[in-house]
Amino acid sequence: MRKLLFTLLILAGSLWACEKESQKEVSPLEQQKSASGRTGVLTSEERAAADAMGRIIPMSEFQKMTKAYQKGISSTDTRAVMYGAPVLEEILSQKGCVGIRFYLAKDAEGRTTVVFIGVDKNGKDINSNAAGRTSDGKGSTGGDGPICPSMCG
Repeated sequence: MRKLLFTLLILAGSLWACEKESQKEVSPLEQQKSASGRTGVLTSEERAAADAMGRIIPMSEFQKMTKAYQKGISSTDTRAVMYGAPVLEEILSQKGCVGIRFYLAKDAEGRTTVVFIGVDKNGKDINSNAAGRTSDGKGSTGGDGPICPSMCG
Protein backbone atom coordinates (compact mmCIF):
# COMPACT_ATOMS: atom_id res chain seq x y z
CA MET A 1 0.00 0.00 0.00
CA ARG A 2 2.83 2.40 0.85
CA LYS A 3 4.49 1.65 -2.47
CA LEU A 4 1.27 2.50 -4.33
CA LEU A 5 0.78 5.67 -2.29
CA PHE A 6 4.38 6.71 -2.93
CA THR A 7 3.98 6.05 -6.69
CA LEU A 8 0.77 8.09 -6.80
CA LEU A 9 2.46 10.92 -4.91
CA ILE A 10 5.38 10.94 -7.39
CA LEU A 11 2.95 10.83 -10.33
CA ALA A 12 0.88 13.71 -8.92
CA GLY A 13 4.03 15.77 -8.36
CA SER A 14 5.18 15.09 -11.91
CA LEU A 15 1.81 16.08 -13.34
CA TRP A 16 1.79 19.25 -11.25
CA ALA A 17 5.29 20.16 -12.46
CA CYS A 18 4.29 19.53 -16.09
CA GLU A 19 1.17 21.68 -15.65
CA LYS A 20 3.26 24.49 -14.12
CA GLU A 21 5.74 24.28 -17.01
CA SER A 22 2.96 24.48 -19.61
CA GLN A 23 1.51 27.55 -17.86
CA LYS A 24 4.88 29.31 -17.84
CA GLU A 25 4.70 32.60 -19.73
CA VAL A 26 6.64 32.70 -22.96
CA SER A 27 7.86 36.10 -24.10
CA PRO A 28 6.61 37.38 -27.46
CA LEU A 29 10.19 37.22 -28.74
CA GLU A 30 10.47 33.53 -27.83
CA GLN A 31 7.07 32.86 -29.43
CA GLN A 32 8.24 34.65 -32.56
CA LYS A 33 11.53 32.74 -32.61
CA SER A 34 9.77 29.40 -32.40
CA ALA A 35 7.06 30.44 -34.87
CA SER A 36 9.53 31.75 -37.45
CA GLY A 37 11.97 28.89 -36.98
CA ARG A 38 14.92 31.30 -36.91
CA THR A 39 16.38 30.11 -33.62
CA GLY A 40 19.86 28.75 -34.25
CA VAL A 41 19.74 29.48 -38.00
CA LEU A 42 22.84 31.70 -38.09
CA THR A 43 26.37 30.36 -38.04
CA SER A 44 28.65 31.78 -35.34
CA GLU A 45 30.28 34.06 -37.94
CA GLU A 46 26.88 35.29 -39.14
CA ARG A 47 25.71 35.78 -35.55
CA ALA A 48 28.78 37.90 -34.76
CA ALA A 49 28.09 40.05 -37.84
CA ALA A 50 24.40 40.37 -36.90
CA ASP A 51 25.27 41.32 -33.31
CA ALA A 52 27.34 44.22 -34.65
CA MET A 53 24.34 45.60 -36.58
CA GLY A 54 22.75 47.73 -33.89
CA ARG A 55 21.56 47.06 -30.39
CA ILE A 56 18.48 47.09 -28.23
CA ILE A 57 18.14 50.59 -26.78
CA PRO A 58 16.27 51.66 -23.66
CA MET A 59 12.83 53.22 -24.15
CA SER A 60 14.15 56.49 -22.70
CA GLU A 61 16.84 56.67 -25.39
CA PHE A 62 14.28 55.85 -28.08
CA GLN A 63 12.01 58.64 -26.85
CA LYS A 64 14.85 61.15 -26.63
CA MET A 65 16.03 60.36 -30.16
CA THR A 66 12.56 60.51 -31.75
CA LYS A 67 11.68 63.75 -29.93
CA ALA A 68 14.90 65.36 -31.15
CA TYR A 69 14.06 64.40 -34.73
CA GLN A 70 10.44 65.50 -34.52
CA LYS A 71 11.38 68.96 -33.19
CA GLY A 72 12.94 69.79 -36.55
CA ILE A 73 10.13 68.71 -38.89
CA SER A 74 6.73 70.07 -39.87
CA SER A 75 3.46 68.44 -38.82
CA THR A 76 3.06 66.91 -42.31
CA ASP A 77 6.59 65.47 -42.58
CA THR A 78 7.10 61.72 -42.21
CA ARG A 79 7.56 60.75 -38.57
CA ALA A 80 7.61 56.98 -38.98
CA VAL A 81 6.84 54.11 -41.33
CA MET A 82 5.27 50.85 -40.13
CA TYR A 83 5.92 47.28 -41.33
CA GLY A 84 4.37 44.01 -40.18
CA ALA A 85 6.21 40.96 -38.93
CA PRO A 86 5.49 38.86 -42.07
CA VAL A 87 7.29 41.40 -44.30
CA LEU A 88 10.31 41.55 -41.98
CA GLU A 89 10.37 37.75 -41.60
CA GLU A 90 10.29 37.34 -45.40
CA ILE A 91 13.43 39.46 -45.69
CA LEU A 92 15.18 37.71 -42.78
CA SER A 93 14.31 34.25 -44.14
CA GLN A 94 16.52 34.69 -47.20
CA LYS A 95 19.55 32.42 -47.31
CA GLY A 96 22.56 34.19 -45.77
CA CYS A 97 20.53 37.11 -44.41
CA VAL A 98 21.81 38.33 -41.03
CA GLY A 99 20.21 41.76 -40.87
CA ILE A 100 18.21 44.44 -42.62
CA ARG A 101 19.41 47.74 -44.08
CA PHE A 102 16.90 50.59 -44.11
CA TYR A 103 17.06 53.30 -46.76
CA LEU A 104 15.29 56.65 -46.69
CA ALA A 105 13.40 57.04 -49.96
CA LYS A 106 10.60 58.98 -51.68
CA ASP A 107 7.28 57.31 -52.52
CA ALA A 108 5.20 57.99 -55.66
CA GLU A 109 3.66 61.07 -53.99
CA GLY A 110 7.08 62.46 -53.07
CA ARG A 111 6.76 61.72 -49.32
CA THR A 112 9.78 60.52 -47.38
CA THR A 113 9.48 56.82 -46.59
CA VAL A 114 11.64 53.86 -45.61
CA VAL A 115 12.47 50.87 -47.80
CA PHE A 116 14.66 47.98 -46.77
CA ILE A 117 16.69 45.02 -47.98
CA GLY A 118 18.40 42.04 -46.35
CA VAL A 119 22.14 42.09 -45.79
CA ASP A 120 24.67 39.29 -45.53
CA LYS A 121 27.44 38.78 -42.96
CA ASN A 122 29.72 41.07 -44.98
CA GLY A 123 27.20 43.92 -44.84
CA LYS A 124 26.34 43.59 -48.53
CA ASP A 125 22.76 44.01 -49.77
CA ILE A 126 21.18 40.73 -50.83
CA ASN A 127 19.97 41.84 -54.25
CA SER A 128 20.92 39.02 -56.59
CA ASN A 129 21.25 35.29 -56.80
CA ALA A 130 25.00 35.57 -56.14
CA ALA A 131 26.25 32.67 -54.06
CA GLY A 132 22.77 31.11 -54.19
CA ARG A 133 21.43 33.57 -51.63
CA THR A 134 17.97 33.84 -53.13
CA SER A 135 15.90 31.35 -55.07
CA ASP A 136 14.25 33.83 -57.45
CA GLY A 137 17.41 35.70 -58.48
CA LYS A 138 15.91 39.01 -57.37
CA GLY A 139 16.17 39.15 -53.61
CA SER A 140 13.29 40.31 -51.45
CA THR A 141 12.91 43.93 -50.46
CA GLY A 142 10.35 45.75 -48.33
CA GLY A 143 8.53 49.00 -48.77
CA ASP A 144 5.16 50.71 -49.07
CA GLY A 145 4.47 50.74 -45.32
CA PRO A 146 1.84 53.09 -43.90
CA ILE A 147 3.40 56.49 -43.17
CA CYS A 148 2.85 58.46 -39.97
CA PRO A 149 1.38 61.16 -39.55
CA SER A 150 -1.53 59.72 -41.56
CA MET A 151 -1.21 56.26 -39.91
CA CYS A 152 0.04 56.79 -36.34
CA GLY A 153 -0.58 54.80 -33.18
